Amino acid sequence: MKWWVFILLPFHLLAQETYDNCFTIPPQTYQVDYDADKNYYWQISGGQITSTIDNTVTIQWPDTVGTYLLSVWTTRFGCEGDTSYHEVTIQNCIYTQLFFPNSFTPNGDGINDSYQIRGRSATEIEYLAIYNRWGERIFEVDNNQPWNGNNCPAGVYTVSVFVKNNRYVRSITLVR
Repeated sequence: MKWWVFILLPFHLLAQETYDNCFTIPPQTYQVDYDADKNYYWQISGGQITSTIDNTVTIQWPDTVGTYLLSVWTTRFGCEGDTSYHEVTIQNCIYTQLFFPNSFTPNGDGINDSYQIRGRSATEIEYLAIYNRWGERIFEVDNNQPWNGNNCPAGVYTVSVFVKNNRYVRSITLVR
C-alpha cells in the first residue's frame, strides 16, 4: 500500500508587489493559511523581518531599488512541505523630492541658523542661487551648500535651484 501525502501552502498574496522609493515604505504584513501542525520558516532576500508569528510575518522593505524575494516553507510531522514565493520590486522615484523650508532664523541660537534644502534629491542639486527683493544675486553655489544669511537684513528672499535640468523657484523669509 502506498501513501501519497500532499502539503499545500497557498500564499494568499498577489504574486508581485511594486513600490517606489519616493517615501519610506511602511512595514508590510504577509500571511499564509494556518495549520497548527505545521512549522513555518520565512526568508527574505532584502529588508528586515520585524516580527514573525507562525503563519504571519511583518517586513520592513528597504528603499533601495531592486527586486526582493519573500519565501515561506513548512514542515509537518518532520516532512518538508511546499514553498511559496512572493516578489517585491522597489522602483526608483520618478519625481524630484525637495523640501524648501519657508523661513530660517540666523540668530546664533543653534536652531534653524542656516537655510538648506532637504529631501532625497537635495544631493543632486546642480545650482543654487538666492536673490534679494531687488533681484540681486547675493548667494550662489554649485551644490546644496547652506546659506547663513550673514550681512543680510530680515525680509523675503527668492531661492532658485536646478536639479536634473528642472528649475525650482521658492520664496524664503529671513527672520532676525
